[in-house]
Amino acid sequence: MKFVSHLDMNRFMSRLVSRAGIPVWYTEGFNRHFYMNFAVPLSLGFEGLYEVMDFKLTDDDYSLSECLERMNKVCPPDIEFFKIGEPKESMKEIAFAEYRLRFEALSDEFAERLTGFLSQKSVICEKTGKKGRVKEIDIIPKIKSFSFDGNELTLILNAGNEDTLNPNLVLTAFYAQTAAPPVFCTVTRTMLFNKKLKPFE
Repeated sequence: MKFVSHLDMNRFMSRLVSRAGIPVWYTEGFNRHFYMNFAVPLSLGFEGLYEVMDFKLTDDDYSLSECLERMNKVCPPDIEFFKIGEPKESMKEIAFAEYRLRFEALSDEFAERLTGFLSQKSVICEKTGKKGRVKEIDIIPKIKSFSFDGNELTLILNAGNEDTLNPNLVLTAFYAQTAAPPVFCTVTRTMLFNKKLKPFE
């Protein structure tokens, strides 16, 4: 499922909700479609353990527990809904995302190089925007924290706004600056946080 693009994931979720028979709200007009919004789109190839999707029901009295049960019944392997409820916060409150990078092999030398890189005061690199425009940014202020645990690196990065930082950009800048031999790793987004660094709800 991690190789399904964000656009295809939108189509997938629309069909899943339809199969589950959930009374969801559709937009008005000629081309009516199911209203749905993902908090922070997940990059292709990344896994996600805490993804937030917003949609509206047409029946205010519809059981949310039944909604959860019905949606999970029609889910394929590797997709699971674990909570459905009324939103407590606006998606604009999302400020950070936590990522777990699991390296195939992490030598002490590689870890030291990566620690030194992440501990710098400034790292300028190029970032391509949505419209294809390339601009220079400093990635260090966008890294809230980092920590190592064996072969895993945990990063808390800016998210949910124009300052969003992708861990792929962090690794690309690291390899470009240090010329360290690339090491294969998997990336899992484990949490979305609000501005107070509390789990977003």
